[in-house]
Amino acid sequence: MMKEFLPSMPEFYDDGSCSYQPAAQPFLAAVARGIRDDLSCRAFLLAGTDFESSYARSEPPWREQWNKRDPTNTMKCPFWSNYWYEPCQTCDCRIDNSVSMEIDAIFFLRNAEGTTLALHIEMKRDLEPLSIGQAEAYRPRAACFREKRRIRKTLLAHDHFLTVLFCGKGTDLPVVEQYFDRVILHDTAKSVFPGYPN
Repeated sequence: MMKEFLPSMPEFYDDGSCSYQPAAQPFLAAVARGIRDDLSCRAFLLAGTDFESSYARSEPPWREQWNKRDPTNTMKCPFWSNYWYEPCQTCDCRIDNSVSMEIDAIFFLRNAEGTTLALHIEMKRDLEPLSIGQAEAYRPRAACFREKRRIRKTLLAHDHFLTVLFCGKGTDLPVVEQYFDRVILHDTAKSVFPGYPN
């Protein structure tokens, strides 16, 4: 039996049963469902980026990512969430004086040409600040992941990446916009992703 048909799949866990960032999980789960099920949600994430055309009708390799990240179906949280690997010591994927940080979620899109795009998602609730070096490290770390500067066995290989921040009130937009490819306000996300919380 294929894993995607197992009854106890930790596919979304927006019900509070995932201990990793329980307050953010309902927001991330809505984005995950939109990416998995809705071409218009995927198009929205790509809008205005260098990949808007080349990945316009792409599909998520959902089961492939799942099998790569959680082949035994034992993770407590959804397979697309909480990507964390020890930072490299010899490249720019970690900013000085910053702490080791995970990526809230990574999703992948594959286009008709067979190339794969990684969507690195950071979720910040209203008035939740980014920590020291967090914004600055996002693109360098995504590049490090794409270029396979070190072995990360549970990360799906990909050709391109896009960094996306979801945020709300209290975020210094002029500062963060320089570090992310897309910055999406919660009010906007609510009108795009079904089930996105208030």
